[in-house]
Amino acid sequence: MQDEYRQYIERMSEIRRLSTPSLNEIEAADEYRDRLRNNFVRIGELADLNRKFLDAVFYPLIKSEEALEVESVGDMEEFGDELVSAETGESLDLPIMSLLSERLIKDAENKGNMDALVHQAHAQIGTCYELMNMTKRISTYPEIADHYRKRGFELGDFFLDLLDKEKFLSLDMESREIVLTNARFSVAFFEGVSDDPESNERQLSLLDRLLDLTEDPFYREAVPEFDWVCARFRTLHYYAMASESCNSCGFSPYQLEVIYEKSCELCKYWDDNREYLEEAFSGIDDRRFMDAMRLRNAYLSGHIPEKEYRDRLIAIYRERDARDYSAASIYLNLSIPMEYICLLNRDALTMEEKSLLKTIYENMLSYAFHMPNGGTLTVMLEYFAGIIEDFIEVPGGVTFESMMLQCMVAFHPPTYVHSVMVGQITECLCGHLIRLYPEKLIGLLGCSSVEEVKERKDEILTFAYHAALCHDFGKISIIDTVFVYGRRLLDMEFDLIKTHPKTGYNLMKKYTSTKNYGEVAVCHHKWYDNSRGYPEDFDSRKYAVKPIIDIVLCADCLDAATDTVGRSYNKGKKLSGFVEELKEGAGNHYAPWLPELLSDKRAARDIEFLLQNGRQQNYRDVYYLLRNMQEREI
Repeated sequence: MQDEYRQYIERMSEIRRLSTPSLNEIEAADEYRDRLRNNFVRIGELADLNRKFLDAVFYPLIKSEEALEVESVGDMEEFGDELVSAETGESLDLPIMSLLSERLIKDAENKGNMDALVHQAHAQIGTCYELMNMTKRISTYPEIADHYRKRGFELGDFFLDLLDKEKFLSLDMESREIVLTNARFSVAFFEGVSDDPESNERQLSLLDRLLDLTEDPFYREAVPEFDWVCARFRTLHYYAMASESCNSCGFSPYQLEVIYEKSCELCKYWDDNREYLEEAFSGIDDRRFMDAMRLRNAYLSGHIPEKEYRDRLIAIYRERDARDYSAASIYLNLSIPMEYICLLNRDALTMEEKSLLKTIYENMLSYAFHMPNGGTLTVMLEYFAGIIEDFIEVPGGVTFESMMLQCMVAFHPPTYVHSVMVGQITECLCGHLIRLYPEKLIGLLGCSSVEEVKERKDEILTFAYHAALCHDFGKISIIDTVFVYGRRLLDMEFDLIKTHPKTGYNLMKKYTSTKNYGEVAVCHHKWYDNSRGYPEDFDSRKYAVKPIIDIVLCADCLDAATDTVGRSYNKGKKLSGFVEELKEGAGNHYAPWLPELLSDKRAARDIEFLLQNGRQQNYRDVYYLLRNMQEREI
């Protein structure tokens, strides 16, 4: 089993490298396209091996009720360590790790082995936190993140209960240290909880208890080798972070004052123990990071006015290192400007604010483009999800559409190319629909006749192209789930994928540059007759843009079915094969007029060109985009 676990880790690590090839190794645009195509062929081979291992070995073991042998537990623990401690700094496979940890927890419970249970709960609480962070980006469906939050609190309560002195002394020394660490870590599951007075009170009470514990002689004597300096520092750190962005948690004025006092204590504690803490948290914490938290809490508690807060925030931001991707530096590069954006009055921006906002967005995108190959993707996405949620369009500067497209290029070039392909295919099919069956578009954009459809052809084609180009904007916050190439998606992951149409709709309706395309985005996975697809609570038949929705649905499936560059799970169909699929689904999955449209010789010739030459050119273009952004001075 140990060899099979090791091989799975090696395959997943190779897949991670292959899916994001470094431009340092590539000198030409065509080489980039060819490299991706060859890489994804290899990814497909590796994924087949992973699926066989999971189906034949891993899943049966996870579902088994039998007690695990000591050797088997050790092998599984080592496997879990590798899953969450990849060379890149990114977890290789959190959902699989979660299944593994729960199985080990169940085994330890059945055996009545408390120390083993402590160790397995330690692994699972960290996994739950990462999964909560990953899923809380999806504001449309908060219940997904709440599932992991609830499990995290359950595990946190387990550790807190073990602080009972009698129970605590019954544990071995290593387990005692784990209990102390995770009792503190359980506070992290309050992140993202908003406007809940009971939760806020519980969080601060727990932090007070944990601060007292760091000075308690009983625990200090029971675990004399524990790092009590770091423990107190981390607890104060959690206290300072509690208010989150602009007090999104909704703490009361009194509570904000307490949080501010603890923020000041944090900074003093760092200064008093600076040499020790700098060594202990090398590359993780930064004095400016703590200053920024203290500054926020000073503003929220009324100690400084908003103007001073904003000015000092920007001053800290300007001292950031735009080439550093440590946790503290990512905070300075992304969270501080996110906080600044939340403070702005979007309806009354000054010219100075507009100029600064444009610069901030450009800096953020540059930071994303220079990101080490996938090494910090998860934490970057956490911040970018917040930036996108509170985005402010700058007329003549950065639009929401352009911001999202550039995020796609930075985070996952194949998704960007797919979006461009769907836009081009949609525009092409729409043009031929106007030529052959213009009556199908009566009602679109207010057109009342065939003549008006023809007269407004350019306007209709522009609308169709941009609506299709934006159709997958909801994927940005789950892009790390979108490219789970190494195995079949778990049910949880497919649930995440299914959130993207509605997430995109909710975002796009907020902004001038995209609001007219929201209905297309939300319905592009709905079948023509509304009998299947998602989200269930939307019916594409009631929208005037229904013909464009039908074309985008077709274009989306067509590009996915014929792509041989950016996908590992198919060999790429020919257009003729896809037309046969259209015919089989005409009237339920696809609009009944689509097979005839795609069978038209002129239309088919244009589509064939896009699938061959067009896709190749799009990959060349994305190479130049990436190269230009990465070579730009920061």
